[in-house]
Amino acid sequence: MSAAAPVPAPPRRSRTSPPPARTVRLVGDDPELRRTVERICVSAGVRLLEGPGPRPAADTDLVDVRHAVRGRLRPGTVLLGRPEDTQLWDRAAALGGCPVAVLPEAAGWLADLLGADRGGTARSEGRGRVLGLLGAVGGAGTSTLACWTADLAARSGRAVALVDADRAGCGLDVLLGLEDRDGLRWPDLLRIAGAVHAEQLWPAMARTGRLRWLSWDRSLPAPLEVPYPPVLEALRGAAQLVVVDLGRAGPECAEAAALCDEVIVVSPRTVRGVLAARWAAGVLEGVPARLVLAGLNVADVDDALAAATTGLPVAGSVRFRGRVPEAAETGRLLEAGRARRTARDVARLLAAVGVGP
Repeated sequence: MSAAAPVPAPPRRSRTSPPPARTVRLVGDDPELRRTVERICVSAGVRLLEGPGPRPAADTDLVDVRHAVRGRLRPGTVLLGRPEDTQLWDRAAALGGCPVAVLPEAAGWLADLLGADRGGTARSEGRGRVLGLLGAVGGAGTSTLACWTADLAARSGRAVALVDADRAGCGLDVLLGLEDRDGLRWPDLLRIAGAVHAEQLWPAMARTGRLRWLSWDRSLPAPLEVPYPPVLEALRGAAQLVVVDLGRAGPECAEAAALCDEVIVVSPRTVRGVLAARWAAGVLEGVPARLVLAGLNVADVDDALAAATTGLPVAGSVRFRGRVPEAAETGRLLEAGRARRTARDVARLLAAVGVGP
C-alpha cells in the first residue's frame, strides 16, 4: 500500500509593512499652539517629534512665526500663526515665501498637507461664485455698489468676500471707513509664491460683521504681478459669493475680469455712460455680463435703449441718494446701503444674477 501524498501547506499570506509614519517638528514654545499641532498630527497620522534638537531630522518643520529666523528654514517649512498675527504674510514673504497656516482655522488644510504622502485625500472645497462689478466711466458708483452688494449678501447669512481689484483706487477700506482695521491687504500677498489655500487666506482677512474683505492700500504700486488667479481661486473655496470691484473699464482690469463668472457693468443713465458701457462690454472678451443703470435719469435713457446700445441685458437700476457721498466720507457707507429703498434695489440686482438675498 503506497504512502499517502503529503498535504501541501496552505499558501502563506503576504504581509505588507505599513509605511513608516511621517514626522513633524514644531519650533516654538506656545503651549496652546503645541496642543493644536498635536491634535492635527493625530488627525493626519503623523508623529510629532519631541524637542527642538536637529536629530533626527523631521519630514516637515512647523515654525511659529514668532520664532522664525531667515536662513534657518528648510525647504517645505510651514509658518504657523494666529489670527492676531497681522504681519504673518509679510513675514512669510520676507522669509522666502514659505507656506502659511493660520491656526486653528487652517487645521484641516494643515492635516491634509501633512498626511498627503500617506494616501490622504484633500478635503472637498466649495465652489463659490465670483461676481465682478465694472464701471463704464469713473464716478458711476461701482465701488459703492460692490460694497452694498457684498454687505447685503453677507447679512443674508452667506459667506461673502469683497475683493478690491482697482489698484489705483487707494483702497476699498477707506470707502468702508475701516482703513485702521487689522487684516490682510494686497501688498502682503505680492511676494507670496505658489498656491494660496482657502484655509490660509480666509482667517487672515479683515472683516466687518459677516463680511470679509481684501483691499489695496495707499502704498505706491510695486512692480510685481498681482496674484489674482490663486487668490480668487482660494476664495471660491471659502466663500459662497466673491464680489470683485474691478474699478473703471480698461486694460488693467482685464485679468481680474476674466476670472469672474459674471460681470455687472455699472453705467450712469446718460448717453455718454451708455456708450462707454458698450465699449466696456468689449473689454470683457466673452465673460457673461449684464448692465446696471445708476443714478438719476437725466437724459431719457430707458432700459430698452440701454440694452439695444450696449448689447447687454439690463439687470436693474440703483438710485443713489444725495447723502451717499457724505456717508462714504464719514464711514457710514454700509449703513447708507441698508436704507429701505436702496436695499430693495440691491436685492433686485442680486436676484437678477441668481444670488437672491
